[in-house]
Amino acid sequence: MRAQIIEAVRKRSQDRGLDAYIAYTPSNVFYTTGFQSFFLMEWWRMLGTVLAVIPADPAQPPALVVSDFEAVQAREESGFEDVRPFRVWVELRDARDLADPSSAAAPGGRPAQYDVAEQDALLYSVLADRGLLSARIGTDLRYVLHDTVRRVAAFAPQLTWEDMTEDLYGLRSVKYDFEIERLRRATELSEAGMSFAVRDLRPGLTAVDLRHRYQRGVLAAAMGDPRYAGHSDQWVLPAVGPSTGTGPGLADGALIKFDCGVTVGGYRGDGGRTFAYRAVQPAARRLYDVLLGAHQAARSVIRPGVAAREVFQAAQRHIRAGGYPSFTRGHYGHSVGIDTFHEEPPYLSADEERPLLPGMVLAVETPSYSSDTGAIMIEDLLVVTDDGHEVLHRLPYELAVVG
Repeated sequence: MRAQIIEAVRKRSQDRGLDAYIAYTPSNVFYTTGFQSFFLMEWWRMLGTVLAVIPADPAQPPALVVSDFEAVQAREESGFEDVRPFRVWVELRDARDLADPSSAAAPGGRPAQYDVAEQDALLYSVLADRGLLSARIGTDLRYVLHDTVRRVAAFAPQLTWEDMTEDLYGLRSVKYDFEIERLRRATELSEAGMSFAVRDLRPGLTAVDLRHRYQRGVLAAAMGDPRYAGHSDQWVLPAVGPSTGTGPGLADGALIKFDCGVTVGGYRGDGGRTFAYRAVQPAARRLYDVLLGAHQAARSVIRPGVAAREVFQAAQRHIRAGGYPSFTRGHYGHSVGIDTFHEEPPYLSADEERPLLPGMVLAVETPSYSSDTGAIMIEDLLVVTDDGHEVLHRLPYELAVVG
């Protein structure tokens, strides 16, 4: 799977006239290696410690700089032969070695957290071994720490950085089959969570209660089926009426909104539905029906070659013609994938000229956060196919009355 990704990254580097690409963000380290560093993915203070170096020349092997705590896992999951570990604070030797007086600790012991000089020496050695110390190197420059740039300049003053942030987002926007399958499973789990959350409701339940119910439903489904072994986490933004917290709970006519997603195998889904508790208020029904029509209009134009802005225009045009002439949004959808925040470019926005391509996975949404009617979300994940699109979500679109 990763061989295709490495090849695509190399080709993009070559097209840009670059000598290599260094994956810096957690998302792009994972994308290029298949390895999810716990330290890098979970702790922003570790940004810049785990790096994947992908030379543009296919004769030069890729390399990974990573902590010794994760080096074995990184080598197994990436398939990289060149994995260079730096020491962290964790003692890793076997108990029998610790009990042996002749088994001396490494000279200098272990750092309190990690040693930046050791990390710099490893990156220097990777670049030097490949003749890249004075190269033009692409990276996720939009997100690179100033400290990283300063340190590299000290040991490789002839090296030139180029920004490849948008290049990598462009590559990631078109999914491989294994990525689509992970998002498909994530969608199934998310729908299980929503379905569970609206069972056996009672007056007074808050958005916080609905969040817990959603999480419980996702976990129950994930634990009951080996297809979801790659499930790692979920997120949900519920609302009861206009409230997203512990405000007024469920009462007759309140809308229950879910905007939510599940991560499977590192891929984070997105979607949502809206339910009504025991009854539907006329104003909420009117707004919901128009938003649903806009969602249908947006989906109807999604196929290869269509500019992303045309999807935006279809949704916006329907809402304004439907009786809400001042309604506006910045976008009516976006790509998804592996960023911690689920929205990724391209966006289905008014000024996005890029065409839709087969393999893109898009979250198409027509929400409203009106305080008088209550929050509404209608959102699907769909895959752009060779001749149209496939919707991954299966829950009905109708404003179902529950409770």
